[in-house]
Amino acid sequence: MQINAAQRQVSLSVGEFSAFSPFAKIGFGGISALWRAQLGTEWHQRIQSESDAAGEGMQNEVTIGGSLKWRNWTLDLSGRIDQLKQEKNQTRLREIKTISEPLPLSRDSILERYPSYPIQLLTYRELLIQKHSFDSLPAEEIGKRFDLELLFVEISSGLTQCLRLDKSYDALLVDQLDALVDYLEAQQERLAKLHSLTVHPIYDVPRPGQESIQADLAKAFENSQIALLEAPTGYGKTGVAWEYAARRLAAGQCDRVLYLTSKSTGQTEALTRLRALIDKSEKSDEPAATFWHIRNKQEHCIHHEFRCSRQTCPYLSELEEKWKRSGLQRLYLLSHEELDLVTLKAEGRVTGICPYEIMRAGLGLRDIWIGDYNYLFSPSSARLLDDQPNFDPQRTFLIIDEAHNLPSRVSSAYTFEFSAHPIYAALDDIRENKGPAPLLAQLKTLASVIMGASPSQERRGSKADHSIDPVTEADFRHKLAKIADHLSSEALPYEELQPDTLEQLFKLSSAQAAQKRGELQFQLWTPAAGSIRMECIDASQLIASQLSRYNGSLFLSATLSPIESYLDETGLAPGPDQALGNIARLSPPAPWREEAYDVAIDLRVDTRFKSRSHHLATTAASIASAAESAGPAIAFFPSYAYAQQAKEMLQLNHPELRVAIQPRSGGSLADRNAYLEETLAFHDVLILILGSSYAEGVDTLGGKAGVAIVVSPALPEMNFIQEAKRQLHDQKANNGFERAYLHPGIQKVNQALGRLVRSPEHRVKALLHCQRFAEPKTLKLLDPLYRSRKYIHEEKDLENWLSR
Repeated sequence: MQINAAQRQVSLSVGEFSAFSPFAKIGFGGISALWRAQLGTEWHQRIQSESDAAGEGMQNEVTIGGSLKWRNWTLDLSGRIDQLKQEKNQTRLREIKTISEPLPLSRDSILERYPSYPIQLLTYRELLIQKHSFDSLPAEEIGKRFDLELLFVEISSGLTQCLRLDKSYDALLVDQLDALVDYLEAQQERLAKLHSLTVHPIYDVPRPGQESIQADLAKAFENSQIALLEAPTGYGKTGVAWEYAARRLAAGQCDRVLYLTSKSTGQTEALTRLRALIDKSEKSDEPAATFWHIRNKQEHCIHHEFRCSRQTCPYLSELEEKWKRSGLQRLYLLSHEELDLVTLKAEGRVTGICPYEIMRAGLGLRDIWIGDYNYLFSPSSARLLDDQPNFDPQRTFLIIDEAHNLPSRVSSAYTFEFSAHPIYAALDDIRENKGPAPLLAQLKTLASVIMGASPSQERRGSKADHSIDPVTEADFRHKLAKIADHLSSEALPYEELQPDTLEQLFKLSSAQAAQKRGELQFQLWTPAAGSIRMECIDASQLIASQLSRYNGSLFLSATLSPIESYLDETGLAPGPDQALGNIARLSPPAPWREEAYDVAIDLRVDTRFKSRSHHLATTAASIASAAESAGPAIAFFPSYAYAQQAKEMLQLNHPELRVAIQPRSGGSLADRNAYLEETLAFHDVLILILGSSYAEGVDTLGGKAGVAIVVSPALPEMNFIQEAKRQLHDQKANNGFERAYLHPGIQKVNQALGRLVRSPEHRVKALLHCQRFAEPKTLKLLDPLYRSRKYIHEEKDLENWLSR
């Protein structure tokens, strides 16, 4: 649906118009939609062939288009009717509709369950009336010249039922036109308010480095569709981004803002800054933008069992009738307040409607959407936005926060792991519910292929081999394709199947769809006996393809360096295949950081896996010296196992120190903040894991440590997947080792150190505890502020550096 509010014009298909509802509808998504569409096409073709053979003289798949005017709006509609026969004074229209429930159905049942079908047929008739100008004829005479026929087909048996529409159905079209125009009026009002926004500066006094950032962003987007804003923690990137996005909304450069981030902590920060900006408008009695924080489906659930089925969940049954009497429009149209989960759940219990469906219905009437990357990049979640009738990426400004995490998160969304036992369980469930035999046979064969996959045993001097032989890989891919074909062409009793079975089928179908996409590259391997993992090792082309749809995209991060590697991983690197043009990059100054870090490189130790045990006592002693000199000290380690060894050595050799190591699980943002505050107040040493939510996902660390020790450049473990990535980079004529190992490790180091300084008064000493930090290829990847020329050769050097 393309809305031109200024011209009071909308363009959409006849199918979109007839199915439109101001409320959320439970549709048939995923694998259910695939087989319905496939069987529907087959039945259409069969009935059309039978019609031709019977000599009915019907034309098949006829394009009909035109404009309808209603309440000063112009609706430009187009579509293809299944069958049409035009004679001198009579026109016969037929729509063929496949349904899964038994026939025959009563008139009331059809209107209750399938109201869009008669509306679609009535719309085609109205377009033909407009086209042929029957103005001279009375309405009753016009009606007699059309024969409207709905032919229902029971999808499993082929039984048919014919329903002819008489004038008693005409009111359906009028009601649908009113419903759509009511929605369009609300959208027009929303856009008018946006264009009258008064945008206040997010910060009353600009922070250092922010003085010209709004003008710099505006200039960047004059020549680029995508801009990267790389600024340190504490700069105020989130607030700057909201102010700029609000200016685009007010100027009519976009109609919506979509703010995505990889972590809930980022969403919390984004909400805080957005509310501060909105409060400035509300305090001045000025129009303010509205927003919605999108949460996942399970968080909305109020049923005792999380299973989204109309048969098992009372909050999904009889939604059409519940919507009509719910009065929920007041939430969307009369209130511009934030609708949180507590409110949605309360309304859901009162109205009997799933809170997630209440959220879906109101989403389109909000100006700003805040959520996770999944809502744009995950095959299981992207439908939420795509199903919104007024979602137009070309009129949507996209903000990607924590952008350094984007490549890995998208690759993770398209990575699928299959184990034999869950597939056998799904097989039993489908068999018990009399599923089709060909599908059962393919599932059984696939489970057998997966069961036979197993890594080789680890031997002295060599690691286990997790590769899959070519024959097994070919069998797996072939069976995956066959199963997907069956799922798209055969009816299954989806409503009767267990949630775990549905999850397996959806995963199989999604994996095959991903496998067919030329934008993704995969590596198959076996992580454990009886399992095969289809690992996405390059999603760069898919990321670029998604970004190309948007009005503009602003990336926010403290650490995008090394930039060449990042541009390559996101499909933004210059080259003949890059269709997004020039990528603007902004790195505003943060003058307070220039004197905030005192960095030294410790040459006494080698923290590589094979050598680290020989230097563990030196590592523990260095941490102890730092804690005694300027505690509390924070020590960053590349892995939990290494950190635990260091903790044990500290407790053995320095029992007087109070040492804490972060929990393995992250918990909520509030939990993490509370843990860090309390631990740093009552301990001498806090050990964190590089890349964890404690090291990167909180802002509590700023100014809390006098000394930080980064133990090791944190290169990823050398394993089958990292080696596959290295080979891929080598094939692209990049340095495979640096791209697959060194770059991601140093990015974690840069991220961790960046969290330690958030404002001008913060100061920290940082010890880079490994010889490798002094190597030129490592040094060049560090943030320029951390490229120290101070070296620790012996214990006395460390004492002198700490005492300065």
